[in-house]
Amino acid sequence: MDRVATPLFKVHMPEEVFPAVQRTLASGAIAPGAEVPRFEEAVGAFTGNLRTVAVSDISGALTLALHASGVGPGDEVVVSPLSCLATTMPIANLSAKPVWCDVDPETGMPTAAMMRAKITGRTRALLLYHWSGDVGDLDGVLALARECSLPLIEDASEAFGAEFHGRRLGHHGADFTAYSFGPVRHITCGDGAALCPGPGVDRERLRRLRRYGIDSATFRLPNGDLNPASDIVEAGFNFGLSNVAASIGLAQWHWAERNVHAHRDNGRGYDQALRGVPGLRLLARRTDAVSAYWTYSLRAERREDLVRKLREHGIGAQRLHLRNDQYACFAAQAAPGLHGVDALDAENLSIPCGWWVSAAERARIAETIRSGW
Repeated sequence: MDRVATPLFKVHMPEEVFPAVQRTLASGAIAPGAEVPRFEEAVGAFTGNLRTVAVSDISGALTLALHASGVGPGDEVVVSPLSCLATTMPIANLSAKPVWCDVDPETGMPTAAMMRAKITGRTRALLLYHWSGDVGDLDGVLALARECSLPLIEDASEAFGAEFHGRRLGHHGADFTAYSFGPVRHITCGDGAALCPGPGVDRERLRRLRRYGIDSATFRLPNGDLNPASDIVEAGFNFGLSNVAASIGLAQWHWAERNVHAHRDNGRGYDQALRGVPGLRLLARRTDAVSAYWTYSLRAERREDLVRKLREHGIGAQRLHLRNDQYACFAAQAAPGLHGVDALDAENLSIPCGWWVSAAERARIAETIRSGW
């Protein structure tokens, strides 16, 4: 079968988005406008962090977080190489150095002890990537960050709706938590992101930095003209979320809870259906956390054979991410001896787990795997 009947990823774009976008386009306010603070309020209410800052994309959000943490040329940021390029490229774009940390192959993420082993006098921040929507060693890494007086940045781009100690990610003590609303997330803005700052972070500074360093309260005169007395004291970026993108996200926001629970139901269904299958290793998930199950990530022996069989049955499957330390742009940061990364990279595989996968389709996927490859 050539056609993928059940894709690994799918864009969520319900019908109510189209009139909402049309209204925004017709208004003429397609750059940052009134829909953006409304989107920030929606994300804040969902996560519990009411100081949320909307951003153009996940790399922009992480760039802001790194820059606001003081990361600059020559600094080091401890991060797993098994992350999205959107996670690691902002480090390079700030002329800093990713210091590759090993992972526990049972979870796909570093432990606090693994991160501790990579801290040097040049370390400026810790970046914890929540693999496929699972929650990492957040309490341990947070304690390490506080002990070493280092900022902690959570990349929760795949973990929308994930919970830790009964609360959604975004206000557990990290300095920054970044969410993605890219094309194939639980909820999409077309592209977009949100940065949830910790209580010690200056939210207004983030809002200035996302738009060239402009102070929006003083940048224009009451008559709309530019205000020559409004100074820009710190150079910023062009990471503002557009009104169009915000309207896309807001128009489908009432689907957020449904989509999160659909992913979660499918993930828990796979936990039961795939347990004990020869050639598979299911990832270990924390008992004090609830995964967002962006995909259902697992480890498979003879992965290519399994992928081939799944695709023959119209089921999308692939490695979640390639290890970033293999790319030439990071060649100077090579780090041998990452045995957990080696083990997971050899077997990591994701299968469809999203809101578009019905219970019957989930059962078919599980049976296809259980029948062997």
